[in-house]
Amino acid sequence: MSARDAAMSFITQQVPRWPDLGLNQIGVAESAERDAPLARAIVSETHRRWLTLEGLLAARLSQPLSGIEPKLRAALLVGTAQIFFMESQPDHAVVSDAVAWASRRIRRGAGGMVNAVLRKMIGLRGQIVNRPAPDGRDALPLSDGRWIELTENALPDEPVERLAMQTSHPVELMRRWVARCGPAGAERLALHSLVVAPTIVTGLSAAAIGEHEHLAPHDEPGFALWNGSHGGLVDLLAAHPEARVQDPASHDIVRIIRESVDTPRLIVDACAGSGTKTAHLAEAFPEASIIAADVDSRRYALMRERFAASPRVQVVAHDRLIEWAGRADLLLLDVPCTNTGTLARRLEAKYRVDAAHLDSLLALQRQIVADHLALRAPDGLVAYSTCSLEPEENEQQARWICRWHDLRILREHSRSPSGQPGDGPGRYADGAYLALIR
Repeated sequence: MSARDAAMSFITQQVPRWPDLGLNQIGVAESAERDAPLARAIVSETHRRWLTLEGLLAARLSQPLSGIEPKLRAALLVGTAQIFFMESQPDHAVVSDAVAWASRRIRRGAGGMVNAVLRKMIGLRGQIVNRPAPDGRDALPLSDGRWIELTENALPDEPVERLAMQTSHPVELMRRWVARCGPAGAERLALHSLVVAPTIVTGLSAAAIGEHEHLAPHDEPGFALWNGSHGGLVDLLAAHPEARVQDPASHDIVRIIRESVDTPRLIVDACAGSGTKTAHLAEAFPEASIIAADVDSRRYALMRERFAASPRVQVVAHDRLIEWAGRADLLLLDVPCTNTGTLARRLEAKYRVDAAHLDSLLALQRQIVADHLALRAPDGLVAYSTCSLEPEENEQQARWICRWHDLRILREHSRSPSGQPGDGPGRYADGAYLALIR
């Protein structure tokens, strides 16, 4: 299969799953090895701009997009993503491959419809400009800071709905941000999520960064940008065991814990994920023993491999944590959240943010706290953290924890994401929240 064929086949599987898109399972093994990077890029761009693509298509279709079968929707979404947001892809190749795929995988008549609709999309696409018209009514922002003008009005008239479609966010999430941050603040957050997030490495010396051809300094001291291959990154981390891939916002969490905590003897990282903060805790507290666990079996397996040779980090099944009840001097609860501070990395997360999803997460976060407080030593410290920007998951949740469990907040830290389309990658950082509770 070609890269475009593989992308359309993968998106076909995603259409019925909406909004639970499986970006972390991009399956392009069917494509030739040389085509896999392009297939992944097409899939990523389709995920990043899904609601924008649906809005553009809905403006030119004579029937509701929701009534179109998954394969046909996939061909239209993937083709439109390339036409508008992948400048290097030739229009004729995009349309030709989509038509051939639809004719072969759906039926012959489907190819004709795909051809007609994608040519309408080409006609709707105008010039790429550095700045849009003053009101930005008929233009779409690109990840590199430029804008693409539309030849006709295909965007909603209402400002919040228009911004939501331009940046591919649910209207409910955009209204939430406007209410909290104002129109300009909401626009900054929405545009940030369109940035292609860089790979950031920390733990290397300035000399090591300067000497490596695929490393460049990040704007924040102690961090570097990786611009090489995945295999090269694996080799770099193997050659420098002290280095790790970590965003400055994630790094802040452990840095602030280190500034606020006397040397703990036992640390429990109960929601350790892939172990990034676990590794940072081991570096920050070289005298401490660390117990790490996660309920996700895949992440648990990755951590077991990552820390197999560590003399101080013990990765255990989550249901074994009770063995350390009453002994943790530091209990880190990096809880599941809406991920609104990391939407540039978690392209699929923004589509799930609504009132019902937020309520379910709030209940889960409270249950996680209640289930793990027994692990604390009598004077143990709880570090409650998220990568969310939502007050309900952060400040309000920390105060609920204190009120219901007779605790108090010692210190709070919150960080908004930084980096806008057109900024250099060194400006990029995620958003995060931390409350230290005793």
